[in-house]
Amino acid sequence: MFQNDYFTESELACRCCGKNHFEDETLRRLILVRERYGKAMIINSGYRCPAHNARLNATMTHTTGQAVDVSVAVSGAYKLMKIALEEGFTGIGVKQKGPIKSRFIHLDDLDSIPGERARPTVWSY
Repeated sequence: MFQNDYFTESELACRCCGKNHFEDETLRRLILVRERYGKAMIINSGYRCPAHNARLNATMTHTTGQAVDVSVAVSGAYKLMKIALEEGFTGIGVKQKGPIKSRFIHLDDLDSIPGERARPTVWSY
C-alpha cells in the first residue's frame, strides 16, 4: 500500500491480524472517490485475512484487497454511490436500514466472474 493523504495503512488493514494486502489500483480509485466526495470517509472494513472473513461468514470480496465498507448514511450514501460508480467501482452494497451508526456502503472493483452476477452490480443487505 502506498502513502497518501486520505487513508492510513492501519484503517485498510485486517482488524484481527493487522495484515494489509490492499490493492494499489483500488486505493487509487478510492482516493479519487474521496477527493470528489469532499469530506472524510470512515472505513469500517478494508482488507480481511481469510480467517477473519470466515469468522464473519462473509463473501470473499474483502480478502482480495479490492473492497471497503464506508460508514455513511442518508444523502451521503447516495452521493458516495454515484461517485463510486463513476470512478469505476463495480460492486456497490447498500446497508441503509437500522441505526445511523450501523449504516454503510460497500465498494469493490472486482471484475465480472463467469457464472456469477454481472458487473457493475448494486445490492442491499
